[in-house]
Amino acid sequence: MGRVVDEVSMRILQVSEFIETVNFVLKESWGTEEVGVEGEVSGYRVSQGQWVSFDLKDDKALVNVFLPVWNLRVPIEDGIKVRVIGLPRVYPKYGKFSLSAERIELAGEGALKKALALLRARLEKEGIFDPSRKRELPRFPQRIALVASRESAAYGDFIRIMSERWGGVEIDLYHVLVQGERAPKDIVRAIQTAQSKNYDALILTRGGGSLEELMAFNDEQVVRAVYASKIPTLVAIGHERDITLAEEAADVRASTPTDCARRLVPDRRDVQYELSTLVSGIDSRFIRLIEDRRDAITHALSAPSIWLASKRDALSRVNEKCLRLVEQWIASLRERISNRVRLLASLDPTSVLSRGYAIIRDASGNTISSVTGLSVGQSVALVLRDGEAETTINELRMNK
Repeated sequence: MGRVVDEVSMRILQVSEFIETVNFVLKESWGTEEVGVEGEVSGYRVSQGQWVSFDLKDDKALVNVFLPVWNLRVPIEDGIKVRVIGLPRVYPKYGKFSLSAERIELAGEGALKKALALLRARLEKEGIFDPSRKRELPRFPQRIALVASRESAAYGDFIRIMSERWGGVEIDLYHVLVQGERAPKDIVRAIQTAQSKNYDALILTRGGGSLEELMAFNDEQVVRAVYASKIPTLVAIGHERDITLAEEAADVRASTPTDCARRLVPDRRDVQYELSTLVSGIDSRFIRLIEDRRDAITHALSAPSIWLASKRDALSRVNEKCLRLVEQWIASLRERISNRVRLLASLDPTSVLSRGYAIIRDASGNTISSVTGLSVGQSVALVLRDGEAETTINELRMNK
């Protein structure tokens, strides 16, 4: 026969009470210590732009993972192996056992590289790595913001090389963690704090390390902080195999902290040589300038005699032309005078009288040019070429 359950001794719960009890038992038995669970991502999705959920599985089992989107600091997709750190719980709304994640880490170098490839592609579409927006560093910076760990060899190397190459630069250290969970927040805070100061350059540096150790420099928030910096930024990571995303977003990349110092300031000996060469060049140009001015002055002093000679020749040619014009004018004037003399001669009464003509004048000396001005018995004077004669008019005859 079946077992008869005593309802009086049985605890009856509502669904919400049951799930609340389960979560209480989980919390009491598990405590507040988080657990890390590794597995492969499956069914990755984002709901309402706020909540991330996916199944974390291995060959034998799976568990649902749930977290707010702002807790997701690494890019993931289906098939990537991750480590989820969080606490187990049952969500009342769905009655589903899940792992409530506080953070997610990539597990294994393959997963790291795949996640980085995803993030790089997304940021590249946004123009974060666009070469056209990169700025040049000032040649002689006066103030520098250095974001690094004071305990790192990179910090010591950078300070030493800077001192050897070019002294007198003011360097403000922003001490940060350069690896681990807290490193990205430290770095972002330091970069943002430095923006309010009047720095000529901002340096972000650390020594080399494995891909996992360098993940802070591949963190999306760090990359965006480097990109958004108003100060020209140089990122130097002591490794050659892989380039971090922060380096790609920076204005200038250096392969090591030592290389960073070399790129940031010139060697004082090179500058001294350059100045010496420049001064020597200025001396040479100054000497050539003096020689050119001397030649110009010499030419200017000799120029008047040359000018006068050329003007003398021109004046001689003008004088000759003027003489020819005067001679032509005089000849023309003589011709005109001769014509006037001949005309006057032809009009002179004396010349008419020399051809046998006479002029008749009455007793008053008036010239008589017509028979009508005479009368018979009138005494008149005849003016001839060589003298005068008196005569009396005996007869008058009119021309028919």
